Amino acid sequence: MKPNSLSPASLGANLRTSLHISVTAALFGAASPVAADTIDWKTVGGWDISFYPASEGCQAFALFEEDTAFFIGFDNTGGELSLDITLLDERWRSIEDGTEYSITARFGNESPWTLAMDGIRVDNFPGLNMLIDANSDQADLFIDEFQRKSAMTWSFDGSTLGSYTLRGSRKAFNEVVACQKSYLEALNGSSDPFSSSDPFKKKKH
Repeated sequence: MKPNSLSPASLGANLRTSLHISVTAALFGAASPVAADTIDWKTVGGWDISFYPASEGCQAFALFEEDTAFFIGFDNTGGELSLDITLLDERWRSIEDGTEYSITARFGNESPWTLAMDGIRVDNFPGLNMLIDANSDQADLFIDEFQRKSAMTWSFDGSTLGSYTLRGSRKAFNEVVACQKSYLEALNGSSDPFSSSDPFKKKKH
């Protein structure tokens, strides 16, 4: 189903359901990853924060103009915490799954980033994904600029992929961190973080 035939809420739900299952398969070669429902944490402005069991990570999701989906948050696969960044857009049909692309990202008037991102396909939606060590200076700076600036521009080979608002990004990522900390604390304190003491249970509606 094409993104522009869905409401933003429907598109978001569709993409969120399958995003990390497909990314995990692409990155780790899983032949038949097990599907797991996402757990809603909080909505902040135009950002939806959710927990993704497949990657053991919390992410913020926004659907921008022309149906570009943007995700930023954490991937804790294998117990190694990474900053996870994904963009999906139906128009980018020539993207090849598994191919590396040199992408430029710029936050406000800061110096541009040159990012090596992998081509992915999520339910036939083409996109770009990358993981950065969450404990690195690079991840700290990326998050800092994402939270401080009011807009970001992404481009490839001199062509602009899109310019997107970052309104509410500071509060949104703060909630991503709170969500991830809650999960890790539950994981360390119980053999089953989704038992009756599960901190996520109260967030479900």
